[in-house]
This record gives sequence, structure tokens and C-alpha cells, in this order.
Amino acid sequence: MLSDRAKHRLRIAAGLLRNDGVKFDVPRDQFYETIQRVLGELDPDRQSALRSLVDWVEDYCRAEVVGNQAGSASGSTRSRTTKGA
Repeated sequence: MLSDRAKHRLRIAAGLLRNDGVKFDVPRDQFYETIQRVLGELDPDRQSALRSLVDWVEDYCRAEVVGNQAGSASGSTRSRTTKGA
């Protein structure tokens, strides 16, 4: 059983591979298994490069979520201040 994070990383990797022209025409229930197989068939240098890109995208997504949460909090504070003025 894959964790939610593992599934997210596999979806990121699949998107990057699709960008390189790789097609994934598989039933939905076989998606993660297929991605893992394709990743395992890549040469070690390509696996390493792809892992680095997946790490970067994951960090970017995490920072975006944190930034949006911080923006929401400060935005709600401003609207309360503005309403009271």
C-alpha cells in the first residue's frame, strides 16, 4: 500500500515523463504500478535526475500551500481591521 505522499510523488514523476513524451495508457487501478515499473526501467542517471526534479516540484508545492495559508491568515486580519476602521 502506497502512502499519499508516495502517490503524489508518482503523479509528479508521471507528469514529468509525459512531458518527455512517455504515454501511460493503462486502467486507473494499474497507474501507480505502471509508473513504478517505468521508473525502474530508466537508467540510473535518468532516475537520479527525475528524483531531483520530483523533489523540487514537491518542495515547490509545499511552499505554495504554506504561502497561500499565510496569505489567507494575513488577508483575514486586514479585512477585520478595515471593517473596524
